[in-house]
Amino acid sequence: MHRKLKSLDNVELRDDEVVGPEIVGTIEYEKDGFHSFYGAIITTTQRVFVNIRREDGIESHPVEYSDISGISTENLLMVGNIIHIWIGNEIKISMKSVSDGKLDRFLSFLYKYRSRQLRLDSDASLNRTKKAG
Repeated sequence: MHRKLKSLDNVELRDDEVVGPEIVGTIEYEKDGFHSFYGAIITTTQRVFVNIRREDGIESHPVEYSDISGISTENLLMVGNIIHIWIGNEIKISMKSVSDGKLDRFLSFLYKYRSRQLRLDSDASLNRTKKAG
């Protein structure tokens, strides 16, 4: 089940989308009245997937880089590393108990490709504006 949790085999990736590093831990977000789930956050070159282990299998939720307004981390003595993904002005997804080595690699990939994606989006909107004007 652990290997399936980190997999995007059942997800249709875009033509030029490549899967990057993942982290596994306890994901905190609200879904159907529940708040904590065992899961994985998986990066790609274009978006992030939040995979949640459910009784009947793995549930995958894509998050576009353009929807993410911020990423923050903290390290708590009794909990370990925590990563927060902000959408708008709120923390929508948190994962705790993330190991250091995995987190560093994950964050490097996420920052790199999120920055590229956001820059491409702003370039595309500028080009559309110039053509319309």
